[in-house]
Amino acid sequence: MLEQIRYILIKLANACVVFLPNSPFQSFLSQLDKIPFLGYLNYFIPVAQIIAVTQLWVTAVGLFYLVQLALRWVKMIE
Repeated sequence: MLEQIRYILIKLANACVVFLPNSPFQSFLSQLDKIPFLGYLNYFIPVAQIIAVTQLWVTAVGLFYLVQLALRWVKMIE
């Protein structure tokens, strides 16, 4: 029973994803490999690590605000 519900939810999610537009950044990301000095820049400024830390920080702050909103909604905090 649980597997059937999981299967239905996955099918529903896949059907919803089909309607989303393609990423507008695909052409930009594919052109990054053509920049000759990008490897040297990444040696001094770790761009990948900066993006990863920023993504983690934004996720943590977003979750904090979502939990805070939910607690305010059920009037557990003011």
